[in-house]
Amino acid sequence: MVTHTPPSARAGRPQAVSTAAIHAAAARIADDSGLEAVSFRALGDALGVSAMSIHRATGGIDALRHALIAELVEDAIGDTEWPEGDWLAFVTTFAYGLHDLLMRHPLVLEAHRKAALDTPGANDVAHRVVDALRTAGLSPEEAAYGYAAVHDFVTGHVAIRLGRGELELLMIDPKQREVSVFAEHHDSDRRFAAGLRMVLDGILAAADRNTRAGQ
Repeated sequence: MVTHTPPSARAGRPQAVSTAAIHAAAARIADDSGLEAVSFRALGDALGVSAMSIHRATGGIDALRHALIAELVEDAIGDTEWPEGDWLAFVTTFAYGLHDLLMRHPLVLEAHRKAALDTPGANDVAHRVVDALRTAGLSPEEAAYGYAAVHDFVTGHVAIRLGRGELELLMIDPKQREVSVFAEHHDSDRRFAAGLRMVLDGILAAADRNTRAGQ
């Protein structure tokens, strides 16, 4: 009996690799070492294929980085349950969703420091936050800047937290730690929640002020 074995790939022929696999590997590399560490060679080594195979599958390193950021942002937006009819719940959901995305994928924050997260979903959410703030009683200008206040608080908090690390107070000189205003209050999650609440209280106060002025 004669058996036939399937033909093997020709020597030197690049192996096929999926976009999903490339993006997953790129996210791991970027989260660990930064976006600049995402290269065709690094991805090829991680996936066991040639750098040229990655290039052919992505169309270029800039295109790959942009596509990766867009995918992470769109996935996060799509996975979020957005409340309806409650402006405060909607804005709070936005703030926590952005916080969680940036903490989970520091590469998104790294890219966001250089440019806006210009994806259809991100633009839609921004407009929906502004619309929610308008229903609270803010003027168009106040709603736009209210969105900016929430957005900037979240990104600033995450940037400091990622930059300094979770053990910041434990790593500094004990004498310096004793005089820090955070010596007895250094829970990062509580710090975020308290800060966000103060930002939202300010928005609510502005909305109430507008309501009283219109009466």
